[in-house]
Amino acid sequence: MQEKNYNFKKKWFDYLGYKPHNGQLPLHYPAKQDARFQVVVCGRRFGKTWASAMEATYVASQPNKRIWVVGMSYKKARLIFREIWQRMVIGHPDDVDKASEKDMFIRFKWGTTVEGMSADNPSSLVGEGLDLLVIDEVAKMNKKIWDMYLSPTVAGRKGKVIFITTPEGRNWIYDLFKLGRDDPMWESHSSPSWVNQHEFPLGLEDPAIIERKRNMSKELFGQEFGAEFSVFEGKVWDFNRDLDVGNFPYDPNLPTFCAIDFGYRQPAVLFIQTEFDGIAEQIRVFDTILHKQNIKTEDLIKMIKTKGYPIISYYGDPAGSNVQGQSGAGDVEIFRRSGIRILCTRDRMSRNLVASVAYTRGFFENADGVRRVHVDAKCKEMIEDFEEYRYPESQDGKPIKEEPLKDGFHDHGNDAFRYFIINRFPMRNQEMKRIQR
Repeated sequence: MQEKNYNFKKKWFDYLGYKPHNGQLPLHYPAKQDARFQVVVCGRRFGKTWASAMEATYVASQPNKRIWVVGMSYKKARLIFREIWQRMVIGHPDDVDKASEKDMFIRFKWGTTVEGMSADNPSSLVGEGLDLLVIDEVAKMNKKIWDMYLSPTVAGRKGKVIFITTPEGRNWIYDLFKLGRDDPMWESHSSPSWVNQHEFPLGLEDPAIIERKRNMSKELFGQEFGAEFSVFEGKVWDFNRDLDVGNFPYDPNLPTFCAIDFGYRQPAVLFIQTEFDGIAEQIRVFDTILHKQNIKTEDLIKMIKTKGYPIISYYGDPAGSNVQGQSGAGDVEIFRRSGIRILCTRDRMSRNLVASVAYTRGFFENADGVRRVHVDAKCKEMIEDFEEYRYPESQDGKPIKEEPLKDGFHDHGNDAFRYFIINRFPMRNQEMKRIQR
């Protein structure tokens, strides 16, 4: 019977002109034919929205079915719903009983309904009797939304659930993914981005993939494009004293930058130069002001100017704009009054600590093994800060916290370095995301 259904599905996809690539095939034709729960873990630009929408159209073509497509927001849910709308509503007015693209609702004349829902409005996720539930980017979702709201919707009619996502560390989706190994009701499948030959014709050797390997750490590339449940723990940076420390003095022929982590208690200042080696810009920390306590902003400015370096750009924490103390001005304003303009990246992604740390990791060693961060041997405090910057230890194999430890000592220099990276080499917000260890 299942084989007959699969044949019908193939004919349906042929009718729609949909030709799934090799990575999408297990979603449509799972090995465990009777599995009710399907966890599909895939890399960026895999085509998960397209595939999940096409699977929903197949179920929607059958009589008296009830289908929900759930995104992390109404905007995300609309991406899937729109594909269903375009394939089954536009050009087919005789098939539709009632439909609203704005409200994300379709009722076909054969009794089947399709609705788009948002996980950021849990109170709306009330219902039961679903035959198909598609949840997009489920790794971003709080587990209780599944447990309390969505799971009951498929219980009565023993509906099918498709969890489709890019991994976010070993969170609760990893636990569900493991169920696919042994539980006959669960089917799991993972696929990297490059199996999508439409997007990456040359596979792993496609220039777009090579570019991402060049600009991402091994762990982040493995997670975002390799669909791996990467674990970020221990040392934050892949910093190696033997490889990354050497003789890198100030060079008057190279551009010079200054990165600052503000704070009276223990500010941090890095002086950095860059040099293009034919492949990428190499980053050299050649001088610092670190591990000095109780420094007023005005005094810090004097210390920076005393160095005498011809600074092209100053980079700092956007939080430095906040007004503080009796001066009525934030650190950024105080610097401005002294003739120094601080550049602060303010976009949402760059200000996300977890995402920006993950991005910065790729400069220490990217997925191709290229190292770009170098420190002059005299910068002993910075070397120590790079080496001692750590994630919290795990308990029972699970991370306690996804952010690096803030010990009030080693974190300041690392924050200043991160401000330099995200300002000098802006993050690609559309391809970065919040990642967990």
